[in-house]
Amino acid sequence: MSSSPPGIRAQPNPSHAPGAFLVALVASLGILLAGMQLAVILPGSQQPVTAVLIVYTAVFVVYIGAGVLAWMRRPSNGMGPLLIAASLAVYAGNLGNASVVVLALVGDVFATVVFAAIVQLLLAFPSGRLRGTVSRVVVSAAYAVAVLPGVGALIAPGDPQAQDVFVLTQRLGGLAVMVVTAGLLARTVLAADAVFRRLLLPLYGYGIFAVLAVPASAALFDVLGAQGSVALATIQLIILAGVPVAFVAVILRGGFPRSGGWEELSEALAVVREGKTPLRDALARTLGDETLRLVFTGEDGAWIDERGQIIDPPPVGGQRALIPVMVEGRTVASIEYDPRLTVDGDYVRRVGQVIAVAIDRARLSVELLRSRRELMASRARLVDAADRERLRIAQDLHDGLQMQLVLLALEAQQIANAAEEGEATSARSRVLRVNIDAAASDLRRLVHDVLPLPLVGRGLGNAIEDLVDRMPIPTALEMTSLEEIPTAAATTAYFVVAEALTNAVKHAHADRVTVTVARVDDVLRVSVTDTGVGGAHVEGRGLGGLVDRVEAVGGSLTVTSVVGAGTNLRMEIPCG
Repeated sequence: MSSSPPGIRAQPNPSHAPGAFLVALVASLGILLAGMQLAVILPGSQQPVTAVLIVYTAVFVVYIGAGVLAWMRRPSNGMGPLLIAASLAVYAGNLGNASVVVLALVGDVFATVVFAAIVQLLLAFPSGRLRGTVSRVVVSAAYAVAVLPGVGALIAPGDPQAQDVFVLTQRLGGLAVMVVTAGLLARTVLAADAVFRRLLLPLYGYGIFAVLAVPASAALFDVLGAQGSVALATIQLIILAGVPVAFVAVILRGGFPRSGGWEELSEALAVVREGKTPLRDALARTLGDETLRLVFTGEDGAWIDERGQIIDPPPVGGQRALIPVMVEGRTVASIEYDPRLTVDGDYVRRVGQVIAVAIDRARLSVELLRSRRELMASRARLVDAADRERLRIAQDLHDGLQMQLVLLALEAQQIANAAEEGEATSARSRVLRVNIDAAASDLRRLVHDVLPLPLVGRGLGNAIEDLVDRMPIPTALEMTSLEEIPTAAATTAYFVVAEALTNAVKHAHADRVTVTVARVDDVLRVSVTDTGVGGAHVEGRGLGGLVDRVEAVGGSLTVTSVVGAGTNLRMEIPCG
């Protein structure tokens, strides 16, 4: 069943956005038609009817202006053409007041078609297309009821009794259509999510008021015996004029963003190729749907977004829809969008196919991002495992072998101090004690090199303070609170500072060093600056190994070293 009669239903043309010339042409035609209408309806009219006729024409201008604005903002959407078509319904209804017989006859047939057009506008919002059998039946019934008296006048001219039947049928049918429309609008608002409900409520609230106020006002004036009065016509015209104003208000408030055509999509793709904007943003602007997502499926079946992050499966049905993008018979991605904002799935599919190659390239980039992220995660796990093993070895050496050496040293001292022992034995015991102490000292250095226990026991801040305190040259330390730093990040930062300080003394021959350690949001930042000879390079086992370690935990390490001007080492590590 058709949702609207010929000449009223507007099918959007998603291929092209309206150009400035076309917009100017439609606006000019609207002004020209308004002038022509006034020329054929005003002669012979009397006040206050003349004022009502002018208001009627003004309502036509309001509708066509709102339609042009909506068409310009969302050219791939059907609301703009529907508003323009509704303006023609307003125009045709006003022709019933023309002095030309043929025009008056047209006006009589289409006198109330504008109410049916309003029903279609409200039920088709925001995509411009009717969804569901109930909506199509209601709109078709609205158009049928609207033209019923005019068609009756053509079928049975000069028969007042038949005309009364047609008018009564129109009123009862129109009332039923308006009540059902109000119910459908209320159901849509209640079923919408909070964000969409906030956008729909102003328009649908006024729409419910309009579709109920028109028949209610007519019934009230019938009861008062003032059918066809100027006051009734003025009230209904004001209500009619509020409908396009409500549409424009919702469009301009930003809830339904502007959409573009193929030309704008081509321009957006050029920006995408230059790496300045995500492909998803180009699609969202073209379709006018800020909630749109471009999702991919990994080899393991996981859903992935453009950043390579694993996401939950897209919710399909109701307020979300999913359109696959195909290249050579294989699905390279899917476009998840809000079907309430977009014309139809076929248009989304066509847009996707136009840029399918770019989407396929984006898929490859996403797979690379995901592979790199998995590699980084693997490297981070290896670093963490190595740190845990370092800690175990350090603790075993400290609690086991070092303790045994301490006990042996005490025993040797006891032997040396024993009175019954000879001088030779005491001397050898003292030498043994000295050697054991030296071995214990070497062991402590080894434990510190494996993993400094102050870092584990007292935290990164205290461990760095120990490093600075042992420096043989003046060293300034600037440090903020370093609580709850992950073990891998703390260990890496410690080794970076230790290596930088060692290089400043051994290789740079610096006379002053400044160390800055701070946590900014979820990033640990370290800076070590010396006044040495400069010329340091990242290559080698020292700094080169640190770069690998820092990158393994997702951080970055940069070294700026100018001959004769010192060296600055900067590190950033995520620690969220």
